[in-house]
Amino acid sequence: MRNTSPYVTMAVASFLGWTALAVESFITPPPQDYRDALILIPWTLYAIVIVGVHQAQRERTGGFAVIGLVLTLAGMATSAVGNVGVLLGSQAMVAVSFPIGPGLFSLGMLLFGIATFRAGILPRYAGVMLVLAQPLTIGIGVALSWHVPVHPHGSFTGGLGHGITVLMLAIALVRVQRMGEPQQATVPR
Repeated sequence: MRNTSPYVTMAVASFLGWTALAVESFITPPPQDYRDALILIPWTLYAIVIVGVHQAQRERTGGFAVIGLVLTLAGMATSAVGNVGVLLGSQAMVAVSFPIGPGLFSLGMLLFGIATFRAGILPRYAGVMLVLAQPLTIGIGVALSWHVPVHPHGSFTGGLGHGITVLMLAIALVRVQRMGEPQQATVPR
């Protein structure tokens, strides 16, 4: 079994980043451009964790997972371009990223989640969380819109859904690592 510890650490850091941005967005509701810069930290860590999930199970997932992984990462990169566009004031960069980035990301997560579920290396909930990550994020954002109106940038209360997903992936990776470690035989004395 591959060492998943670095991915677990990055997943926890990503979870903390998503949570901090969600809480900060809730406490101070108006959209803020600096959040578009800060979100790139947990977003990048999230991408690395998804690569780690692929590494942990690639012997059993096949081409379907690779397609999902590529679409997910392409969607993440395209979405990040939009965030940079907001920071630079480039409407062209923003226009390129939406809806292409979220669309690729959502489709990729759906395919990668199904492949993860079917592979059976990680606990099945990891695949379910990958599939539900984007709907969960949208749902949380909409549920909290009574206080923080949904906005195309600068407000990330819904990002808590990605935080929950990446935390569940960390737990799944820890479980896989523990199951893959050889057990110490105990000798009765």
